[in-house]
Amino acid sequence: MAEKFQDTHETIEYGKDLPIKLFCQRIGIIEKHWHRSIELLLVLSGTLVVRVENRKYVLQEDDILLINSDQVHDTSSEDCVLVLLQMSLSRFHLDWLTPESVHFDCNSTVQINSKAFDQIREIIARLIKLNSSTSPSSQLLQLSYAYHMIYLLLFHFVSHNPDKSRPPKQLERLKHIIRYVEENYQKNITLTEIAEREALTPPYLSFFFEKNMNISLMGYIAKIRLNHSFPYLLDTDKSIEEIAEICGFPNQRSFTALFKKQYGMLPSQYRKIHLSSDTKMNSIPMNTISQYLSLEKYDFYEKLTSYLQTPNAAPAAEPALKVNYSIGAIKAGSTGKPLKKNYLNFCSVGRAKEILLGSVQAMLKTQQKEIGFRYIKFHDIFSDELMVYKEDAKGQPILNFNMADEVFDYLLSIQLKPLVQLSFMPRSLAKDPNSTIFALPFCISEPKDDKKWAYLVTSFIDHLLERYGFVEVSQWIFTFWNETMTGHPFDFKDVQTFLRLYKVTYESVKSCNSSLLFASTSYISNTFPSENYDLFMNFAAQNSCKPDAYLFHFYPLPSHASGMESQMGLHSLSLNLSGMVSHDPNSFGNYLKMLNRHLPDRNRLPLYITEWNLSSSHREWLNDTCYASAYIVRNICRNHDLSDGFCHWTLSDWIEELDFPEELFHGGVGHFTKNGIKKPVYYAYRFLSELGEELLAEGEGYFITKGSDDYRILLYNYFDVSPAYREGFNFNMSFTERYDIFADTANKEFQLDLEEIAEGSYQITEKIVNRQYGSCYDKWIEMGAHPLNSQEEIDTLRDLSRPLIKKSKFTSDNCVLHYHGNLAPHEIRLVLIRKISG
Repeated sequence: MAEKFQDTHETIEYGKDLPIKLFCQRIGIIEKHWHRSIELLLVLSGTLVVRVENRKYVLQEDDILLINSDQVHDTSSEDCVLVLLQMSLSRFHLDWLTPESVHFDCNSTVQINSKAFDQIREIIARLIKLNSSTSPSSQLLQLSYAYHMIYLLLFHFVSHNPDKSRPPKQLERLKHIIRYVEENYQKNITLTEIAEREALTPPYLSFFFEKNMNISLMGYIAKIRLNHSFPYLLDTDKSIEEIAEICGFPNQRSFTALFKKQYGMLPSQYRKIHLSSDTKMNSIPMNTISQYLSLEKYDFYEKLTSYLQTPNAAPAAEPALKVNYSIGAIKAGSTGKPLKKNYLNFCSVGRAKEILLGSVQAMLKTQQKEIGFRYIKFHDIFSDELMVYKEDAKGQPILNFNMADEVFDYLLSIQLKPLVQLSFMPRSLAKDPNSTIFALPFCISEPKDDKKWAYLVTSFIDHLLERYGFVEVSQWIFTFWNETMTGHPFDFKDVQTFLRLYKVTYESVKSCNSSLLFASTSYISNTFPSENYDLFMNFAAQNSCKPDAYLFHFYPLPSHASGMESQMGLHSLSLNLSGMVSHDPNSFGNYLKMLNRHLPDRNRLPLYITEWNLSSSHREWLNDTCYASAYIVRNICRNHDLSDGFCHWTLSDWIEELDFPEELFHGGVGHFTKNGIKKPVYYAYRFLSELGEELLAEGEGYFITKGSDDYRILLYNYFDVSPAYREGFNFNMSFTERYDIFADTANKEFQLDLEEIAEGSYQITEKIVNRQYGSCYDKWIEMGAHPLNSQEEIDTLRDLSRPLIKKSKFTSDNCVLHYHGNLAPHEIRLVLIRKISG
């Protein structure tokens, strides 16, 4: 089982030439194992129980423990986050040192050597600060820190009475047994078979294994089989019986019995609970609704700083790098591919009532004037705040659509058509009026009477048809509820409740006019196809209520859960995995391709992504930065033709789902700050809206289009976040410094030649958004990063946060126009090239 531990924990991995590995992990239960490397454990938070050989240690925050080479150990915790540093001493080429002969005694729970332990913490902190850099100079610095660590260990912690409790021969025998089990767990392994391989009697083998591993050999084999069952449970639709057979269990009953004994539920129940295991919502304890939208990182920035004894003595920053990128020759005279600009089909507001707020109306009006979306998505048209539904003393419905009319009247006045989500439940109609979510609550109960719900829907649709006319309303999109069939906070108690109400709602809308467009519920799951969605589609086909369009949500959530479960066990997954994002920078495109492959009638029915963003969290600090604009531009440019609509969630940081924070730049999801200042992501959509009608060329970092009399090029210099940040750990970001989580960033010099253009002079207009221009967060930092206490200060920040507009004049050379642009990290740039008449 040598080095098996590394495979189960790895979060941060240094280059292959470094003899160290650094991990940061939320620890649950890790079974007994060992490895050749020495391993340092540093607890960042919580409590960790570690058993090394036959000794038990309880580690608290800031404690350090070193586990020597070949020491059998296991860990358990409910709430621990720790850093693990593994070092292969033999790879340091210390000729005077025999690694196998060195035994360390380094344990802050039983030793008093505060200065030495502080030095170890500082070195680990410095290694973490460097964790995502791959530059040669950074690797050299990492290596120097590793040598310093070895020096500290040799100077302070060498044991002169090492534990010799397990001879090398015993270790070798255990390794043979473990390796054989790992390679053959799918077969019918017997005690006698392994005993014969090891030239032992079965009774002695049983005694030997249990003495050294504190578990019987057959019990160990069963656990290995159980661990390997998780990927099949979560990533396939194989039956429980098939999984039992694949994983080597003698029958389904033995698999089910062991699973229930270990995890307190049947495999089928576990599969149902974790049906959408790639979505972080299913991994988060939902005891408070704030965790749904406030998916904060495990923030150890201050902790790391406290370990750095001389925090200002960090290595000097490397000079800014520049990467030359030649796009090559573009045939400007050729006919391009029509650009549909599907990314302008949808915008969004949190809830219907917000559309009546003057500040929100001002933002919408500005957005429509400068960008121009076609549809708008929002929740809760049946809100009690709009006074749509109540009942008289006899329980008879009383309907009032006056305030709903004001919502639609305003939207139509600014040329926005609604995606009418028939939600949520008026409390007077709710079966459970206390079933609510969010700071300003939505009622998410099913109705107490399906007939009254149908009456509300039918009356509402009839009213819309009468007020706005069929020609107008037939262009709208209707749908029912939000994020159902996934166990998310909006969901009903079970899938059958949703299916029943979907059918009632569908039939109510279609009874008013069968030509009205009724879409599926907005579905969120990063794994597709899914059992529940297949159930929905089969139900819709059998009950004549098939949707006219598909609605899906997307957030870049991790595809790691099944792997962690199979290696670490269910207990680890009960920990809060908030703040984690996908390791795949192309996850959005891969998700869209998956939907296009598997959705029935996709060539006929439109697919709309009615919520998406770089994170589902309303407290993701990157939402305020230039990274957000580069992320949006990159993902739209790469995937613009894979969906019929992309709806960025949402218009403004003014969204009434969490309590309003005091900070202006709190990581909200909007295009605008809560007081109406445009964020960098706003300009991403504005630049996209200004592209031409024909697409000439596209690639990583560029998107070249042609208009009727000009050329329009969108460039971006995107960099991904560090692996640690993707895993939900913040070591390098503070409230006022949000860019240190990006490693090895560099300016990018784009060069291209537009060929086959008319001879003459051309004006080039460049619109630039980067940390110097167009970023209100970065300008706020320049202003001192203090609260804005007056309208003058707000207006000043707004004026400072405009994109740079730069103009120049070029002359074509033999019908070729040469362009080059130097983009800073996270920069987006729109280049307009127009011939000067005359």
